[in-house]
Amino acid sequence: MNRMKRYITALILLVGVTQLMAEPQAEKKCCNPMPVGGMKALARNIVYPTFDRIVRNNADVILSFHVDIQGNVSDIRVTQSGGSNFDRSAVNAVLNTQWKPAMQNGIPVALTYAIPFEYRYK
Repeated sequence: MNRMKRYITALILLVGVTQLMAEPQAEKKCCNPMPVGGMKALARNIVYPTFDRIVRNNADVILSFHVDIQGNVSDIRVTQSGGSNFDRSAVNAVLNTQWKPAMQNGIPVALTYAIPFEYRYK
């Protein structure tokens, strides 16, 4: 009987230790690619198309693009078009901006990223 108690106690302790070891870890720190200098740096490279400014056109454009571990941009795709002038303006803004890569646990990683551009005449 005494031997059985020791066996059950050891089993309970073992299960308890296993549960402690299986607790979820803290969230891994991640971040998306960012323009060097923040979103203001990207905003400085956005040009409102002249014709569309004159006729007061508004548009929304969504681009997706790949940022590699060095911050190089490639594979730019227009996922929502605002018209060719606005699309070209958004693509040029992304290409003319220097990017920092996405980070995961402090390590640069390649990532495909999507960003909206909102053109509103003021």
